[in-house]
Amino acid sequence: MSKIEAILEIPEDAYLTLSCSGYDKERISKEAKRLLSAHLFKNSVLSLGKASELAGLSLSAFIDFLNELGLTVIDYDEDELQAEFATAREI
Repeated sequence: MSKIEAILEIPEDAYLTLSCSGYDKERISKEAKRLLSAHLFKNSVLSLGKASELAGLSLSAFIDFLNELGLTVIDYDEDELQAEFATAREI
């Protein structure tokens, strides 16, 4: 699969602070992609699968990452949840 490069500009003083905390360019890029992926999934811009792909994580690892952020993968309202339970009882 081909990829498009996106540039993340960081002020030099912020980068120096990050680097003192163990963040190199690769780690910053990795974490930025993961957080962007979570944000885009949360806002229904990307599906779970596409967001996990952007994050560079397996589907299960991305679900775990979302859980660490306090984000839910399935967000049913009460009526939808009751309908799912009813369907499950019929099976």
